[in-house]
Amino acid sequence: MTFTLRPYQQEAVDATLAWFRRHTEPAAIVLPTGAGKSLVIAELARLARGRVLVLAHVKELVAQNHAKYCALGLEADIFAAGLQRKESHGKVVFGSVQSVARNLDQFRSEFSLLIVDECHRISDDDDSQYQQIIGHLRQVNPQIRLLGLTATPFRLGKGWIYQFHYHGMVRGDEKALFRDCIYELPLRYMIKHGYLTPPERLDMPVVQYDFSRLQAQSNGLFSEADLNHELKNNSVSRRILSARSWSSPKTAKG
Repeated sequence: MTFTLRPYQQEAVDATLAWFRRHTEPAAIVLPTGAGKSLVIAELARLARGRVLVLAHVKELVAQNHAKYCALGLEADIFAAGLQRKESHGKVVFGSVQSVARNLDQFRSEFSLLIVDECHRISDDDDSQYQQIIGHLRQVNPQIRLLGLTATPFRLGKGWIYQFHYHGMVRGDEKALFRDCIYELPLRYMIKHGYLTPPERLDMPVVQYDFSRLQAQSNGLFSEADLNHELKNNSVSRRILSARSWSSPKTAKG
């Protein structure tokens, strides 16, 4: 199976290649949820000349990123206890943060690129599992490139995860792990070009559900059983279940 990258996905790949040809500092890419980060990761891993380690914090993301890469007709290892696989010698390895951090002795060979999915989860704590992995890989290869992808580059209690934005803004401080944000796709672009459905704000209980038939208890509240019965038998719920029953099989997402 082959995938044709969407224009913005190709732009993200091109921005990464251009950056790491000229710099060794860590870089971040910001793509909204639904933009297809896994395809960007797959293409970068395919193009990399050296070995690549792709990290994610949950096994579902590890499996998803691995599947997109393999869909290109390529093979890659998985190192994740939750997926019952611990392979670390391939050119491309998809691993869970927890499993890799606990088995650093199996990652003594040099990697040229480390990609971190959901990179906003990286802690500043030197003892964190992310930092342990990064420090270990840098000891093996001081020139390793570090790329982070996220949909949420601003964290409460911390601020921006990068210092400089490629449009010229200064956002984080010099302590930020990622020096530069080298590409960002606005959510409005995804909506404008039909990649995402426009948001619609609704007060769901009022607009979609009718609780007028319910009788309050002596304490003035509805019983949980009555509420669940109403929700289960509401026309909205029936339409959702009906739609699921005749929906077509899942297709690959970009």
